[in-house]
Amino acid sequence: MNNKFSLSLVCSALLLAGCGDNSESSGDSTAAPYSDAINQSLARSSKISFTLLGNEADVPLPSFFLFDTNDHTLNIPLDASSTGLLNDPKVAMGEADGWSTIMPFTINVNLPSDRTLKNDVVMNGTTPFSAHLNAGVKVAKVDIDLSTGVMSNFTALTAGVDYLVASSDFKTIQVLPLKGLDPSSDYIYALTDSIIDSADEPLGTSSSYASLKTTDIDQAGSLDLPQKIIHQVEALFAGYGSVSSSDEIIYSSWFTTASAGNVMLNTKNALALGYESSQSQIWQGSANPNNIDADMLNSLYEIEIDTASQIPNTMAFDTALSVDPYAKAVLGTDGINALSTNYAGLKLATGSEITVYRAKVKLPYFLSNDTANSGWKTQPWRSSMPSVLKILKVLTSGSDADKGEIARQLFVLGITDPATQLLDPNYQKNLVGAELTLADGSQLDPERILTKYSAVPQIRSVESVDVIMFIPSGGPVGNSLPVLQYQHGITSLKETSYAFALQHIAGAIQTGQQPYAIVAIDQPLHGQRSLGQNGEVVTTPNTPTVYMNLEYLPVARDNIRQSAIDGIGLRLALNNGTGAPFSSLDTSNVSLMGHSIGGITGISSSAVANTKIDTTFGITVDDELAYKATTLANPGGGIGPFLLESGSFSGTIKHTVIGTQVTAYQDYYAVNCYNKTPAVDDGDCFDDFYATLSGSNASDVQKQTKAVVDATLTSFTYAAQTVLDNVDPINIATLMSGPVLGIQAEGDETIPNTTQLPTAGTQALFSKLELKNSVNHSTGQLLASYFARTSFAEHSTVIAPQKSHLPAEDDSAAHEEMVSQIVQFNLTQGNATGSLVVNPALLDATID
Repeated sequence: MNNKFSLSLVCSALLLAGCGDNSESSGDSTAAPYSDAINQSLARSSKISFTLLGNEADVPLPSFFLFDTNDHTLNIPLDASSTGLLNDPKVAMGEADGWSTIMPFTINVNLPSDRTLKNDVVMNGTTPFSAHLNAGVKVAKVDIDLSTGVMSNFTALTAGVDYLVASSDFKTIQVLPLKGLDPSSDYIYALTDSIIDSADEPLGTSSSYASLKTTDIDQAGSLDLPQKIIHQVEALFAGYGSVSSSDEIIYSSWFTTASAGNVMLNTKNALALGYESSQSQIWQGSANPNNIDADMLNSLYEIEIDTASQIPNTMAFDTALSVDPYAKAVLGTDGINALSTNYAGLKLATGSEITVYRAKVKLPYFLSNDTANSGWKTQPWRSSMPSVLKILKVLTSGSDADKGEIARQLFVLGITDPATQLLDPNYQKNLVGAELTLADGSQLDPERILTKYSAVPQIRSVESVDVIMFIPSGGPVGNSLPVLQYQHGITSLKETSYAFALQHIAGAIQTGQQPYAIVAIDQPLHGQRSLGQNGEVVTTPNTPTVYMNLEYLPVARDNIRQSAIDGIGLRLALNNGTGAPFSSLDTSNVSLMGHSIGGITGISSSAVANTKIDTTFGITVDDELAYKATTLANPGGGIGPFLLESGSFSGTIKHTVIGTQVTAYQDYYAVNCYNKTPAVDDGDCFDDFYATLSGSNASDVQKQTKAVVDATLTSFTYAAQTVLDNVDPINIATLMSGPVLGIQAEGDETIPNTTQLPTAGTQALFSKLELKNSVNHSTGQLLASYFARTSFAEHSTVIAPQKSHLPAEDDSAAHEEMVSQIVQFNLTQGNATGSLVVNPALLDATID
């Protein structure tokens, strides 16, 4: 996996000989003794671009050709200038165990200079639709037997329903999944000669594809397996009637989509095993590379009042408002004064009080906290077990010496029938902490990349994480309080809970219901979880990329994983608290609320926590992990695409990406933006630069620069989403269970409602979750409330009113409605014991 310079499955020398493609080849040779149908296809003027080697090498994505068969990770050829490190997006893609479920397939077309693809586009509602493109691309889902490679269970997808075929420039074909493909699944697709160019001539095939398509020549060596795959794919499309004959097919491929949630699920399982026995028994050997001692490991999930806190650990709500520096930072003077007044009113009217507690919880940390060498930034999670696929690869095709040595070590680990047992999670756990060596003493799988075949991470430290708790008491409150666990947004703090805790608790009391307690921790690299001697490594509005790590994409993905596992850890730890305030909590009745990135991490916390553990593990903590209801406020799916369209973050992201790759922007930034007084925002700098490239007076050089910028951003988005797919909410949604309430603010500037990609944004996620509009389905347990623009709701209205000081744009009513809905939903355990009462005047009833 370290060498990413060659295409997987193939050898350059054999490609050169076997495909007939080299740097001088145009790809249209008909010299080989092909069938008449193939020769006719090769002779056409316009062709699919598929070349396996040479200066014009072009493999349409996604493809099995760029898949490492040793461990099922992507294997992307690198540029000569690549660092070979994870800060190269192509190297970062090598951490993915499959292709994205939502990103478009892209197939280039070789066209004569005077031709394009035929433009027969008509509007189908608001969607441009090309009949010949959608008729000419076939997609199907299949199952594959890993041991034999045989494809079965062919299920055709429907153009216009499951996917849309389009071309933005009539030179390239894009296949857009409309709903998202299934994670951890296999798909095949084929292009046919019903696709035509502007001269009404059918597209033809390339010589590389012809060499694999032909049945007259049996390829050998590195081309043997690809040819067998292509033959099987074409036979399936023909056999199931998607095409009348395989002669119609001018290109086809197979690919596997990335897994979703497997690593987090297996992490939870490993931690649960330790929870019911001993954590130090689980995290041994290579699972514990920093040799954390047994006592520290066994302290995981302890929770207690923080007796060493510099902030008083037990305070009345109004006292905390005036004393807690984080409350001051979040609320400001006006916010504190308003809450103090409202709290006094609650006490006077109901006799109820709120006490703010500060506690500590011991949580496992799978990220690096190294600041001396920037490990926090550069080191993703690593597997605590060797890849099952790499083990099987040695056992099937390794040397006799290696086979014997690996089999001997597996026997010691209790694995006596590797072909069967290695695919059984109950036996895979025996590999956690193991380090297998080959006959020469070298380590098998030293890279330790996390995939669905090596899905338990190494623990790097045990962290004592600050907890804030809001506990109501007195008056009608009573004991055995339900709990709401809150996960905050990016650049925010757990103390934003001050802004809504009073409203949630008062809202319940004033409607005659028992309120819930509220608990929260900071997301990693936020607030009190900063790193460095002076806390200099921390995510703030000025430094969002500390957490949103654009430079090392696998670390950005694993920051999300860590957040999700932290949330589950806090949920589990609540069962272990003793004395005040823990004794007042009903830990069997815990709900979750995530806002923004907290919704993105929260969906994983909820989905993973609520997934039952396989009974063969003998673990009985399902109820101690479960959430009764989940609120996702302003989340989104398709993280990569929506960030590029986010009003809050797109400028910063584009500045960061283009600033490292486009010289013209580097020069512009140095002259116009760097170290200026007043300071120039990085995002504004990029936007101004891009405007100069896009204007009607742009020079040819500027137009060329714009093309480079656009291509760079497109490539980055594709790479970013491919890496993030494992944790993307659009994929995690397939694991979700239990009641869900979604909240969207129309025109959200941070996480857009919709994007140019149909599978990204808030609405795409809510659709994937099958949430129904709360105006029309108030009794359901899968609901979404779409706050209309006329309500003036914004991205953070759910936390506190954002413009109460502007009468013409006051979102206070929207905030109150959001609070009311969340309180109702959680106190009825997701409408299990009631129905949601909503104010339709604030909501858009047309979305469903």
